[in-house]
Amino acid sequence: MNLTTIENNATIATATASTPDTIATAPTPKKPKTVTVPELILDGGSSRTKYYLEKETGSYQSVCRQFNKTTELPTGYLGVFKIGDNGYAVGESALSLSGGTFEEGFANDNKIKLLNVWIVGALCTHASFLFKRIKKAGKGNGIIKIDLKLALLSLSSHRKKEIEKAFSNLKFEFNERLFEVNVVSYNLYPEGYGAAVAAKKIIKQSGGKDVRFHVLDLGGGTLTHTPYSNQNGVPRASNQNSVSGAGVVSITEFFAKEASKGDTGGNIYHFSRLKDALESSTVSESGEYSAEIVLGDNTRDLGDRLKSGLEAWSREIIGVRELLRDVKQILRKGERVFLTGGGFKVEAVREFITSYLGSDLVATLPDPDTINITGLD
Repeated sequence: MNLTTIENNATIATATASTPDTIATAPTPKKPKTVTVPELILDGGSSRTKYYLEKETGSYQSVCRQFNKTTELPTGYLGVFKIGDNGYAVGESALSLSGGTFEEGFANDNKIKLLNVWIVGALCTHASFLFKRIKKAGKGNGIIKIDLKLALLSLSSHRKKEIEKAFSNLKFEFNERLFEVNVVSYNLYPEGYGAAVAAKKIIKQSGGKDVRFHVLDLGGGTLTHTPYSNQNGVPRASNQNSVSGAGVVSITEFFAKEASKGDTGGNIYHFSRLKDALESSTVSESGEYSAEIVLGDNTRDLGDRLKSGLEAWSREIIGVRELLRDVKQILRKGERVFLTGGGFKVEAVREFITSYLGSDLVATLPDPDTINITGLD
């Protein structure tokens, strides 16, 4: 090889080594953010309206008060809002305010007629949900739009046209800001369906292959038994049996009746205090009931009266008596029964009914007062 060729090759090698790579690597495109539409799960009970939204549960008494457009609503109250020209207050706010028209959820088909009020009532009771959107929208008077999924339970109705009408053009005013709700999808579920989903998970985790199981739901106003069958792992309800007027309110009334008898008859017990005594009641390992109520500077235990009240409730309400007998017969067939509803959060009520049914196949679901809605998540 001659000298000229060597020099040329060296020059090419040097140029190749010193020339930077001009081919840039294309940046990986960012994946678009997935927009998650929040879901409001609403359990419209006759006694209380419960909701589950953004991993938070809440409830309010199923009552509302409607005010005409000339009435100025107070600020700082939970569950106070406007729909159109009318003002509304739900739950405790409806009870504490005066005037207007008072409505109860269980009366006059109000679960359906006032469904828009119950939905907005849940959003305004869960005020942080709306305040976050007010903050994001910033100052101004523009409409704050909210996309929302809905899951509705305990409406005791499948009149889809009426249900859809309740949220087809849902606008409301809260904290002096106007909101517009766009329901992108909705589902109707039977009462206690969330509990059934939770029960199905428990059966699967325990290795069970139950073809049928049952949910016994004790709420504020009703006692409901629902049989479920497993269809490819999805629970399906059938032949729901509900006893209206047989819930915790009714138990409290029987408790009050028993408390007024005998040597306690000279005392007048306020219904709300008896309700508090019921909710904090206990049952000892020996089976003794305790339900303490404050009387002036003293405390009286009405546990024996609570037990006799529960016995009267299960005996004197024909629907309750027959329903519990049906459940006892079901247990004899080896089918499991799961207890749910706010009534089973009360220890004395839970122990009384569990003892009455007398079977190892009876189990109380975790968080029975909220599992009906959280179980759908």
